[in-house]
Amino acid sequence: MTKPKEQDLKYFVNKDKERLIYDCKGLQQWLLYTPSGREILSKERSFFTQNVNHIFGAFSLQIGLSDINFLHGNKINQHFTINVDMIADLRFLPIKSDSIDLIVCPHVLEFTNNYHHVLQELYRILSPNGKLILTCFNKYSWFGLCKNRVPLLKRARLISLNSLRSQLEALNFAIEGGKFFGYCPPFSKSRRLKRYHWMNLVGDRWFPTLANSFALILRKEIVTPTLIKYKDLESFSTISPGFGTARVCNKQN
Repeated sequence: MTKPKEQDLKYFVNKDKERLIYDCKGLQQWLLYTPSGREILSKERSFFTQNVNHIFGAFSLQIGLSDINFLHGNKINQHFTINVDMIADLRFLPIKSDSIDLIVCPHVLEFTNNYHHVLQELYRILSPNGKLILTCFNKYSWFGLCKNRVPLLKRARLISLNSLRSQLEALNFAIEGGKFFGYCPPFSKSRRLKRYHWMNLVGDRWFPTLANSFALILRKEIVTPTLIKYKDLESFSTISPGFGTARVCNKQN
């Protein structure tokens, strides 16, 4: 397997700011053909497989990394992939609202100009209580510290978990689970990764939030307004808490 060239490591951010379409070939090559990429990919694929196999519904959607199947083991029959089944602007997906039961989104947010807009669109197309599983490269990690040494990471906008959680809560996403992956620096040689493998063993226990990558399992929550009955409105107008009962009378001229 050959190492990808630096000029091939392009990804989502398009020079045309009016559109948000992407090409994920560079990231796929990095994940498949570099030691650090393969380590992260192996852990993330295992996580996806464990968590998509018990999610049911009518439709599922994968955004990004179309050559890698992150829905392996899922029982949903109707599956679509961005850049394979459709080419679309991530801010304006040509998909009906409340129609997708499962969305997997591997390393999309950190390669967009404004991932909040992408999250809004994903929330729109998810069905009520639908699931979104995403992965992101962590800003506060070895990848974040050494990003200028890795051409692909240099182009990325690595994400803080706390900032992402705040935006997810604002959009009414409920976090149901997650996991951290990888604690080694982005070495280019496999033997150096093996030498520092002990960092992966102690990372989850001693410094989990400093992992190179993290995954979140999200559920779309629907806020249902509760209508107040007419009798309840009468009680509000006639009862004054702490001051007993007060009568409301209309003044007659």
